[in-house]
Amino acid sequence: MLQPLSSVLALGMGASLNEQILAVFDDLTISHRSAARWILDHPEDVALLSMREQAKRAGVPAATMTRLAQRLGYSGYEALRAVSSSALRQRSSFSGRTADLQARREVDGDEALTSDLLSGLAGHIRALSSSETLAAIARAADIIVSKERLFCMGSRSSYASAHLGAYLLSLIGENALLVEGTGATSLDRLRGIDARDALLAVTIAPYTRVTVEAVGYAQEKGAAVIAITDSPASPVARLAPVSVVVPTSSPSFLQTVAPSLIAVESIAALVAARRGRRAVEAMAASEEHLTRFGSYYDDK
Repeated sequence: MLQPLSSVLALGMGASLNEQILAVFDDLTISHRSAARWILDHPEDVALLSMREQAKRAGVPAATMTRLAQRLGYSGYEALRAVSSSALRQRSSFSGRTADLQARREVDGDEALTSDLLSGLAGHIRALSSSETLAAIARAADIIVSKERLFCMGSRSSYASAHLGAYLLSLIGENALLVEGTGATSLDRLRGIDARDALLAVTIAPYTRVTVEAVGYAQEKGAAVIAITDSPASPVARLAPVSVVVPTSSPSFLQTVAPSLIAVESIAALVAARRGRRAVEAMAASEEHLTRFGSYYDDK
C-alpha cells in the first residue's frame, strides 16, 4: 500500500524532483524504486523519451511510471516530465550538476558513483583510439614539428592540459611557451606570434572567452592553430585547421579533463618520435639540468 505523501509535502513547493524522489525512496515498492532510480540516473531521457520507452529501459511496466508520478503528488507522468524538462534547463549549471551528484550518492553510495566515474573514463579512452582522433593527433604533431615556436593555452580546468603540453614539449627541446599571466596579461604573451608559430588551444564547454579570443588573434596573424576541444562545432574547432575532439561527459560536477591530458601526452610522444636524435639529446640535457638542481627526491 502506498505511504502518505507527508514526506513529500513537507519539502515544500520549491523541492526539486530529485528531492521529492529521495524523500519517499525508502518507502517505495521494488518496482517503484527501479523506476525512481532510473529517473534519478537519466534526467535527460526523462525529459526527451516517451513514457513507454522510459519504462522499457527501466525494466518496469509503463503503468509503474504513472503510479510513481502519482505517488510523488503529480497528476500523471506527463506532469512529472514537464517538471523534469524545466529542471533540465537548469542542470547545465555546475551547481545543478553538483546537486545531482549528491542525490546519486545518497541513493547508490560511494562505490557505485566512483565506479561510474571510472567506467566513463575507460570508455572515453577507448573513444580516443578512433581513426579520426588518431589522425588528428598525428596532424597536430606534424604542425608542431614544422613550426619554430608553439604557444600553449588553456584556462580554468583546461589550464592543466596546456601546462602539461608546454612542459613535456620543452623537455624534448621544443620552443614551447605557456600562455599565462596575472593581472589579465596572458594574451600579452602572444605579441609577435606569426606564421612561423603554432598555437595549441585547449577549451571545453563552457568555452573560456580568453582562449577563443587567442585563437582568433593567432589565426589573424597567420599562425597555425591546433584545438583540443569537445565538439567539432566549438568556437575554436571552427577556426582551427586541426581539432582533436575529446569526450568530456562525466557524472561528476564538472566535465572530465582526463581525455584532454591524454591527447596532449600523445601529441608530445609523436613529436618526440619525429624529432629523432634531437629529442634524445634535448631530453638528456633536461635530465642533467634537473639533476644539477636536485629537482627530485633522493634517499641518498
